Amino acid sequence: MQTIESIMEIMEQRVRDNEPISPGSWIEVALRINQLGGDIDNLLANYEAEMNAIEAEYIRNDVPASKAKVLARSQIDYKEYLIQKALFNRIKEFIMLAKKRSTIEQL
Repeated sequence: MQTIESIMEIMEQRVRDNEPISPGSWIEVALRINQLGGDIDNLLANYEAEMNAIEAEYIRNDVPASKAKVLARSQIDYKEYLIQKALFNRIKEFIMLAKKRSTIEQL
């Protein structure tokens, strides 16, 4: 079963090996990554909703907003949230670049 990480590793290795990659391959890979990325979108949405709910509860209890934000972050797996957010950003960038690269016939 392919994962986003495995697909991106394969493409990274192909680039490292200076292997020609057709425009169609770039689009196909971007499509696959985009389809597999839904779980990451949902995971980030859940983390952010959880942080907002925790933060709102602190604010209802008269905790200053800036302190509430820090406390809310400490109550979730914030490191995992940041890792997933970084992966999400890499995916977005990869898809954007793959689309651009697919329009260039040769370098």
